Amino acid sequence: MRVFQARSISQLVFIGFLVVLLPVMGALFYGARSLTQAAREQSENLEIVADRAELVQKMAKSLGDLERLARQYKVLSDPSLLQAFQSEAQTFGHGLDQMRQFYDNSASGPTLLAMDKALEKLNGVFSTEPVKERQALEAIKILKFLDEHMELLHESLERDLKSRVVAARSAAQTTRMRLVTMAALVVPSTILLVILFSLLITRPIKAIDGNIKKIGAGDYATSPVKGPRDLQIVAQRLNWLGERLQASEAAQERFLRHISHELKTPLATIKEGIELLADGIPGPLNERQNEVLSILVGGIQHFQVLINNLLDFNLLRGNKSLHREKVELGGLIHGIVRMHQLTAQRKGAAFVMDGDALHLSIDRAVMSAAIDNLVSNALHFSPDGGQIQLRWQRGAEGVRITVRDEGPGIAKDERDKVFLPFYQGKASRHGPLKGTGLGLSVAKECVELHRGKLQILDAAKGAKLEILLPTQVVLA
Repeated sequence: MRVFQARSISQLVFIGFLVVLLPVMGALFYGARSLTQAAREQSENLEIVADRAELVQKMAKSLGDLERLARQYKVLSDPSLLQAFQSEAQTFGHGLDQMRQFYDNSASGPTLLAMDKALEKLNGVFSTEPVKERQALEAIKILKFLDEHMELLHESLERDLKSRVVAARSAAQTTRMRLVTMAALVVPSTILLVILFSLLITRPIKAIDGNIKKIGAGDYATSPVKGPRDLQIVAQRLNWLGERLQASEAAQERFLRHISHELKTPLATIKEGIELLADGIPGPLNERQNEVLSILVGGIQHFQVLINNLLDFNLLRGNKSLHREKVELGGLIHGIVRMHQLTAQRKGAAFVMDGDALHLSIDRAVMSAAIDNLVSNALHFSPDGGQIQLRWQRGAEGVRITVRDEGPGIAKDERDKVFLPFYQGKASRHGPLKGTGLGLSVAKECVELHRGKLQILDAAKGAKLEILLPTQVVLA
């Protein structure tokens, strides 16, 4: 069986909107229909009760007129009063006929039957003229009988009205309970439908977001995306982009590996030649020549640092393993600083170091590359005669190693970019050579391999970088 699949996310949203509305619209339709039916029944009941009340009122008035005419005829014996009595009796009889239609097959049937017989008897008494006094008295008794039965009809009308009110209340209560039950069913079903379509819409988007994060982290094995076709197309294009990035990164690594090794060979030759000149093997050098030679030594050392950065960067990108050993942090930092003393003396810069005696379980080479790049970076950006501070201490969150210089600092809008490979910041370096833009990138890779963080801190002057290593690396 083929499962329905939306062509686009807009189509899925539209279908979801319609499906979510279905139970709500059904509940509204049922509620409107129930209320309309209840209102119609109430209206019919009110009309019936009003008609019966009006008929009972007319019959009561007619009965009062009959009694008044009968008493007047008894006193006056006027034939016109007799005719008026007979006409009013006929009107009362029509009222009884209508009342029988209202109360057909009901408890008021015997009452109406008795009133019919009494009316026939009353008509018989006043059918001939003159009416004797005995007949007039009998007619008045019959009228009283009819009046008593009219009271019974009035009571029956009240009982009928009360029963209809009770029935209306019961029907309203039933309708209310049905509406409450339907609302109790509609609300959770609507919520479930909303959750279902939200998942259908957000799941492929989250899958694409997860693939983007994986590609950003260097994992190009993306997961398949199920959902609307337009999102599947986006996922396919993202996979294509990941493959292109993977190929580009592989080509970049091959280039760095090749160029780094190719540069080391002529560099070794140049360095060997400079060392021969420095040792005076070809012959003694005068003071001017020694000055030039010292410049060449500094340049070749800097060139070697740049090549080492390239090699470190390329190595770290392909090798994520660590060879941990027990390392005394202070000795490691002092050893790194000694390698930069010659450059520092030439610039008139001074190192200020202070820290706790700590033994860490770290990869000596990897962590040395991280600290060395920070020290080199601080030294090259420091002005002549500047001061470079190195401090390390153990805190609640772990081991903190800070390197601070007195250079131009790092602008806030560049703090995320300076850790990108080959990024060159706006600040100018104090030296004859330009860097590769790999120093901070390599340092960040080295620190993160130890599950630490490299971050830029605010400083009143210069740049202040901090390495935060987790407490798990501390041995003593």
